Amino acid sequence: MSDFSHLNIFRNLENGNPVRVCAFGASNTQRRLPGMHWFDYVELGFKQKYGGGAGQFLNAGIGGNTTRDLLGRFERDVAPFRPDLTLVTIGGNDINPAFSISCEEFKSNLGKIHKCLNGVGSQVIFQTYYACDLVQLDEERRDKMVKLMQIVRETAPELGAELNDNDRRWIPLREKRHDLYSLLMEDAMHVNELGNRVIGLDLMRRFGIVSKEDAGIFADGHFVQALLDTLEKE
Repeated sequence: MSDFSHLNIFRNLENGNPVRVCAFGASNTQRRLPGMHWFDYVELGFKQKYGGGAGQFLNAGIGGNTTRDLLGRFERDVAPFRPDLTLVTIGGNDINPAFSISCEEFKSNLGKIHKCLNGVGSQVIFQTYYACDLVQLDEERRDKMVKLMQIVRETAPELGAELNDNDRRWIPLREKRHDLYSLLMEDAMHVNELGNRVIGLDLMRRFGIVSKEDAGIFADGHFVQALLDTLEKE
């Protein structure tokens, strides 16, 4: 898994310029639970490494959103802030049959979201979900989720965007140690505080902003991260 050290935000920070980083998505992005959220770890890591003046970290997540919704509110919720980098995590609501979003529309919408973000000067990291507990979903949603995450996986490099593939990283844990995997999940579609920590620590590592001073505080997350590393190599 490559790091993100080539992103423009690092040049800005090295030159003493504050950056704006945005998280754009649905309930997995929106702060909705007590405790630290995965995006908090990103903000914490950057500010510990580059100081409190590193910049602004803006959460533009709204629960229940689809790719259509992100496009519909982009001009209001993201464009005015002109982020330097945006992490886009979307797809869980697009599987709902009530919205009738086809795989083709989903892929097209990802491209439009990317174009909108590029248009305001933002680089983009697309994220897959964290291997949702598919056995708890009905067959239609289960199959659609697998397809949409594969579309994210394929579309990100096609667009010249970065990819953080949580889904692929978490699948071995879900399949081989479901008992441990379930400790990271609030329900079939959402992570709990520990799950947020694992995602956050993985992102900190990819951004190169891991703080050794905090290792003890986040010990449980580091243990899970080490297990994911081991399973990934098997």
